[in-house]
Amino acid sequence: MKHHFYQFAFALILAITSCSYVIAQQNSLLEKRVSMNAESEPLDAFLNRLSKEVGGVFSYSPSTLDINRTITGSFSDQSCREVLEEVFDGSINYKQKGVYLILTPAPPAEKEITISGYVVDQKSGDRIQNATVYNPITLQSSVTDEFGFFEFQVKNPAEENFELIVKKKDYADTLLVESRTSRFQKIFLKGEGEDASPIVRSLTEPMKNFWIWTKNSVGFTNLENVPDTLHRGFQLSFVPFIGTNRKISGSVTNDFSLNVLGGFSGGTEKVEIGGLFNINRRNVKFFQAAGLFNQVGGTVKGFQVAGLTNVNLDSVKAAQFAGIANFTTGPASGLQTAGVFNISTSDIKGVQLAGVANYTHKNVYGGQIAGILNIGKNVNGFQLGLLNYSDSTSGTPIGLISFVRKGYHKVEIGADEVLPLNISLRTGTRGFYNMIFAGMRPEKADSVTWAFGYGVGTSPRLAKKLFLNFELSSQQLIKGNIQALNLINRAYLGLDYQFANKVGIYAGPSINLRVYDSTFSDHPDLFSYMNPKIISENDFQGDLKSQLWWGFRAGIRFF
Repeated sequence: MKHHFYQFAFALILAITSCSYVIAQQNSLLEKRVSMNAESEPLDAFLNRLSKEVGGVFSYSPSTLDINRTITGSFSDQSCREVLEEVFDGSINYKQKGVYLILTPAPPAEKEITISGYVVDQKSGDRIQNATVYNPITLQSSVTDEFGFFEFQVKNPAEENFELIVKKKDYADTLLVESRTSRFQKIFLKGEGEDASPIVRSLTEPMKNFWIWTKNSVGFTNLENVPDTLHRGFQLSFVPFIGTNRKISGSVTNDFSLNVLGGFSGGTEKVEIGGLFNINRRNVKFFQAAGLFNQVGGTVKGFQVAGLTNVNLDSVKAAQFAGIANFTTGPASGLQTAGVFNISTSDIKGVQLAGVANYTHKNVYGGQIAGILNIGKNVNGFQLGLLNYSDSTSGTPIGLISFVRKGYHKVEIGADEVLPLNISLRTGTRGFYNMIFAGMRPEKADSVTWAFGYGVGTSPRLAKKLFLNFELSSQQLIKGNIQALNLINRAYLGLDYQFANKVGIYAGPSINLRVYDSTFSDHPDLFSYMNPKIISENDFQGDLKSQLWWGFRAGIRFF
């Protein structure tokens, strides 16, 4: 039932969309095509005949038109718009309102001119929708509608001629030197591959602008059609495509850019500031700041700061600061600082600093510092965090747990003066590793003494098969459940001899400090099968006591 409902809803939306398109075409009186002849016919009679052909009514003031002038001409399969342009030669402006076609005098040419026309496929004769027509000097632009028509007004035009560039994806560029007496015309575009010679060369870069929020926007259409890099010293925008660079802003690189809420540009050469966000297709340098986010498709050099995120799709040589996250897909060098996490899908040269996590998909040349987790492939430096992971490292990971896939991993079975059976897992590097261990002293079933703990250590090489071990650890000694403090803190110095492949033995002395709650009467016996001498006992403030003694450790290690 639900499936049929979705099918019905989709069909209804499609039907409404199709009907809207058809109605729009039917109601566009200016695009109705007519064929008619006139021989010395008065203007008012000609307009009356034309109105009947298109199904509309002309509205005008007789005082503004010379209705006694005569019309002579042959109009064959032309739109109503083309007929009006030919009859009035640009001296009249016209617009449709319902069934009315309103004619008004055009402003004096020195104050305003209207540039309009059709963009047509030269080979097929079809009109081209979504072509971009723009002035490369003022960046004023227009996009052709479903009839291939474009129009824009030029206020206070200069006396000299000016250029118009017409662009459409998969078509050759066309350059027009537009004169003030030629305001309406058909512009023919050649498809690429038809031996066309573009006037303006494309500077398209391979980076695809996938962050465009909608392919139906005029800004995206212009961006598809105009990949060239234009340059301006300064631009001001309120939101993307509403600013001094207008709807062609995605093709303009600016020295200085100020975006009140947000902006979209081709790139930034010096400084860009956005109230909420900045989006750049290509490169940015030397300073970029946004209240929410920065997004750059090219390289970033200098300093980049955002209230939430920085997203960069190419290399970065900068100091980056973000309230939540920095994300880069190209090699990055410098400093990445984020309140939550940094993510890089390429190499990092420098330091990643994050409140929660750092992730580098490839190599780290420098350091990663995070409150919880660091992940890198090959780390040539250090990692400092609660949890660290790397494929390999030539540096030092420091944390509660550090796992290096091609690093130091040992499983240890041994004994000490307190517990006859201990099992320990070591992971990290020989330079710095973590230990997680547990031990037990099997006695009566209802009074098994056991312990668990954590430690860190280092194991430098002394000879080919001989290593030194220096370790610091702490373990809670209990019987049953944890009910009171009973910590044995140990410093151990010993030797590790690898007598076979992935098998070694170890032994060495330790100094031990027990800190326990003296008010608890059910602590397990400290020693049961050995009786080392207690060399010192002390009372602390409150109910804590301590004991100090010399001990030993010995056992076998695997892997």
